[in-house]
Amino acid sequence: MLTKLREKIRALIEDFSLTDFEVFEYTTSNIFTIATSNITITEVLVEGSALASGESYSYSSTTGKITVTRSWTSGDILEVNFTFSKYSTAELNEYIRAALSWISIFGSDENDYELETTAIYPTPDNVTLDKIALIASILIKPDFIKKKLPNSEVIYPRTMTKEQQIRELILMTNIGIGIMGLIQYD
Repeated sequence: MLTKLREKIRALIEDFSLTDFEVFEYTTSNIFTIATSNITITEVLVEGSALASGESYSYSSTTGKITVTRSWTSGDILEVNFTFSKYSTAELNEYIRAALSWISIFGSDENDYELETTAIYPTPDNVTLDKIALIASILIKPDFIKKKLPNSEVIYPRTMTKEQQIRELILMTNIGIGIMGLIQYD
């Protein structure tokens, strides 16, 4: 559920996964620093070939360092291929947590949602998940005046603050009968 929710948020804020690579030349250390953050390594090549049996790598997302364990020769070329996005999973989780707080403040839900390590409790329905995604996207990019999901679209005037956008979204979806459509504020 959290994975799908993060995918919705990424779509709303246009944080699409990109592919890139970095190339390093071995001199004396088998530890290399990757400059890009929030990466997922897809392939590690040495001299254009995948790591051989018995060779391995480890990556620390905290430090951005990759350690490649193998027998090196000075001048060997390491290529690290990866995908990345602007916002990390941990960052999106915190925006989800904030969205849940906003729902608690303005919502009339009898449910008080909590984000645990791997899920939201109690489990929200699809309409509520969409509301969470919309609120998180407003928190991340409040200047986007149009948010669109398959079952809903919200258009805000440029003069509304993010707090006003969130409040109006929650209040309008609470008034409805559970069906979301076009919500336009003038």
